[in-house]
Amino acid sequence: MLEHFVSVVGGMTLPFLLLAAVTVVLTPPVVSGWPRASRARMAAAGAGLAAATVFALLRAAAVLHSRTAVNLPTASLLVVADLALLVVLAVLAARTSWGYEGRFSLAASTVACAALALSFFRAAQEVILRLTAFIEPGEAALSTETLLRVLGFLGGWVAVALLAFINARALRRVPRRAAHLTVLAFGAVVALVSAVDLLRLLHATHRIVLHGSGFRALTWATNNAQGAVLMVAAALLLVPMVSLFASTLRSLPELPNPARVRAERSGRRRSRRWVMASALGFSALVLTRTVAVARVNEVPTLSEPEHYTLDETAGLVRLPTSALADGHLHRYAYTTGTTEVRFIAILKNGGAYGVGLDACENCGPSGYYEADGKVICLRCDVAINPATIGFQGGCNPIPLDFAVDGADLTIATSVLEDNAEVFA
Repeated sequence: MLEHFVSVVGGMTLPFLLLAAVTVVLTPPVVSGWPRASRARMAAAGAGLAAATVFALLRAAAVLHSRTAVNLPTASLLVVADLALLVVLAVLAARTSWGYEGRFSLAASTVACAALALSFFRAAQEVILRLTAFIEPGEAALSTETLLRVLGFLGGWVAVALLAFINARALRRVPRRAAHLTVLAFGAVVALVSAVDLLRLLHATHRIVLHGSGFRALTWATNNAQGAVLMVAAALLLVPMVSLFASTLRSLPELPNPARVRAERSGRRRSRRWVMASALGFSALVLTRTVAVARVNEVPTLSEPEHYTLDETAGLVRLPTSALADGHLHRYAYTTGTTEVRFIAILKNGGAYGVGLDACENCGPSGYYEADGKVICLRCDVAINPATIGFQGGCNPIPLDFAVDGADLTIATSVLEDNAEVFA
């Protein structure tokens, strides 16, 4: 669930914030109904999402073999559209009235629609491909895990849409010149991200070749672009809002009309609420891009081997069955020569024991760990049904012969020594 939520938030926050920012600067202070230009921007974003969905499905079905034939032209067009939008935003920052009437209004709306459509198309492809990961191999189509993944995926879309809506409402209460300058700075960041993405594609397709510091800079930008840009976006958009919040705390000027005083107080309360909601939204975004991403990317580690009794006279390793009674995975290690042979044991449902090497024929001695009641291969991330431990095949642990002797489960040391080559 968390993985799909983080994926959507990381991939779609920037396009949604761009939609909100453009809406703020291109919408007149006073509107009646739903303006045609606003409907056009929403339609452009929807068209980009629809095109991304079709493209992702064609990729998933292996119908489209050359992704570069689509990605490279659209990435190039997006850079051009973002630069054109940057020019529009610069003009609006200088002459805010130009954004609402005349030919410039039509040109600005056209450029904004093109930038939004391409931005949503480029961002949504990988996010939509997550749809194919809702059901793991061997898992039932209708299961709790599948439902949680779907909820995480849908929750991510709701979260970014809500963040964009709150941000737009808060930014509209900022003085228009400050709002235009903030959106201009945000547009410059968006254009920089698009340029980095295009450079990455050009380098990957060997149309340009970067060496040394240029290659290292591109690698760093590619690996850190999303997190860094979202943090910059949060800072840029929160600065004028903090100023607005501070202004609402100042004393009201002397107004002769009590109705105007009440209206001013009501307006200030609404402004504070929207600014606080926006700040909370960006705080949640920061947590998502830091704590949640770290949790998703956390690499499991194998637990330390547990204690057991070595009966050297009988040549047996003795594992107390009382320690296995909890039904969890237990790891042990036997050293022969210079090789450490790891093996695992678990009490399965029905009272049977599953014993095997901490290795499989497919992935070698990578090991297994337990999570959410499942035994998972550390290398390929395949979940093993605990009931199948002790049986040969697939990614199951290589089985070991064992016996139950009173209160102990015993394994011959000769069996472990014969399998030392697996860990050599």
